[in-house]
Amino acid sequence: MLNPRCAIRGAVAAAVLLSASVSARADDAAVLKGRLHAAEKDSSLNDADVKPFYLKLLVQLFDAKGKPGEQGTVEVYWKDAERQKRVYSFPSYSATEVHTGNKIFRTANSNPPPQMAALLVAQELHPMARLDEIDASQPQMQKVTLGKVPLECIMLSRSIGGKAPIPMGLFPTYCFDVGSSLLRLSSNFGGEVVLRNTMGAFQHRRVAMEVVISEKQIEAAEGKIDKLEQRDIADVDLATDGLPPTVDPVRVSSGVIAGFALHQAAPLYPPMAKARHIQGTVVLHARIGKDGHMEDLQVVSSPDADLTIAAIDAVRQWTYRPYLLAGDPVEVETTINVNFSFGN
Repeated sequence: MLNPRCAIRGAVAAAVLLSASVSARADDAAVLKGRLHAAEKDSSLNDADVKPFYLKLLVQLFDAKGKPGEQGTVEVYWKDAERQKRVYSFPSYSATEVHTGNKIFRTANSNPPPQMAALLVAQELHPMARLDEIDASQPQMQKVTLGKVPLECIMLSRSIGGKAPIPMGLFPTYCFDVGSSLLRLSSNFGGEVVLRNTMGAFQHRRVAMEVVISEKQIEAAEGKIDKLEQRDIADVDLATDGLPPTVDPVRVSSGVIAGFALHQAAPLYPPMAKARHIQGTVVLHARIGKDGHMEDLQVVSSPDADLTIAAIDAVRQWTYRPYLLAGDPVEVETTINVNFSFGN
């Protein structure tokens, strides 16, 4: 049974994270990693020690202008860390997925689920970074305020060339109630900002009863837990009969995928970087969806934080012709190089 504990109200503003820069650690890295480890355990519903459960999520999607769009539901039948079923029900999309180990089986001839609906589910099941990603980072902390609520934000920072301070939110960032491991806000590589409202407890975990996702300060999706209960999940409920396996993303070279580009917004050269005579190449790892739209970006290397922000801001808008494998569109993983030089 869920017991509401507390809530943050107000609009999500990405600027809250990207407005301030981190120039020094606010705490010892080992202490911050320990706090992140505790938060990962505290918020994860897909750990090996969690007993089988059923979750029903009410989903409201919004259009690019933040106006309400489709409504639907996602049901999760979670048996253990290796086996679960998800049922997506929307006016324009209906499909069943069975996750078994690293394999996903999905209703025949179905596209992947709406990106924001899948992200809402991921935020309920495992909102934090993996432990290996936490351990490989150089965590930095800064105190911020959302509305009137004070938060402590920890960014999983990585080394970037140049002398400019790294803006909070450029790398995966997690914001907590002061002095606690209660996750309230997160941002991933300057993209989606996720707000976790009205917290509850389930199987000794803290769960967000409401999750709001925004992109560029515009609300993109909202999920509310309608039901979350411990329940026996039978093996027959996870049968994959009639559900073909999905195809893993195809690795495509940067040169090949460039030939599929439909729209590539030119990055704006940051004035501060020009003033400091900074130039070079920002290297990004990208995942492109079956529809040719950018689904995920991660920083591989960069000469400067300002150039990184400009590159991510531009590449997120890029679109491509679907990449076909045996005549069917597939997801693509690739590397994108964004060059900044004074000759541009």
